[in-house]
Order: sequence, then structure tokens, then C-alpha cells
Amino acid sequence: MDQKWALFSFQGRMRRRDYWLYSIPVLLVSLPVFLYSTPENAGNPMLNILSIVVLVFVFWASAALNVKRLHDRNKSAWWIILTFLPLIGPIFVIVELGILDGTPGPNQFGADPKGRGEPPSAPGPRSDNESKDNGKETMTIDM
Repeated sequence: MDQKWALFSFQGRMRRRDYWLYSIPVLLVSLPVFLYSTPENAGNPMLNILSIVVLVFVFWASAALNVKRLHDRNKSAWWIILTFLPLIGPIFVIVELGILDGTPGPNQFGADPKGRGEPPSAPGPRSDNESKDNGKETMTIDM
């Protein structure tokens, strides 16, 4: 999976595993900003600029991840508004985005990231080590 797509794009679908694998590091990046954003450090302009840059990144990446999970659940991106509501938002994120499985098969937002509901792939070309002999498949191993 492409990190640029995962963190910055609002297109497509994302499975739960990838959602958590990207959401947890994004959350961990934001923690130092909240820990060091105290009234004592408010006069430090460099820390203020760095905090703004990190928070913009965290907001954008979180929104992109949440929208792709909503798409996997076959829901519009407008559902992201619920994530900003006190009490309801965190529960919605954990249950709807983090626990419930996505729509099996393709939906209006793209193909299933797990590959469900798609026709099985055709068998690939035979390798040099495989041959047909008397209607039975055999495999030879060169040493």
C-alpha cells in the first residue's frame, strides 16, 4: 500500500487492518504536540509553528483514513461529521470504522480491498519446472 495514498488521498477503500496500522502512528505523532503545548511553552514561536504543522498533518491524515474506512463501509464521506461530536464521535470511530467489517465485494467507492466478490484469477503460465505427462501433472526439480 502506498503511504501517500493512505495518508493524503480521500479516494478508494481501506480495510480495518490498514486503518489501524496507519491510525495508531498518526495518533502517536500528535501526542508530543499535546504534551508540550502548555501555557509555559506558548511564547516559543518555533514550537508554535511546529505544533501547527503537525496538527494540520494529523487532521488531514486522520480525515483521509476515516473517509476511506467510511467508503469501505459503503458510506458517504459526510458521515465524518459524526466523528467530531463529543461522546458519539469516539464511539462511532471505534465501532463503525475500527471494528465493523467493510462491504463485501465492490461498492460505489471501488473494489473490495480484501478482494472478495471478484472473479478468481486465471491460472498463470506454467513454469519450466512443470510439465504434463500422460494427463497427470508432474513437477521436476533440477539439482
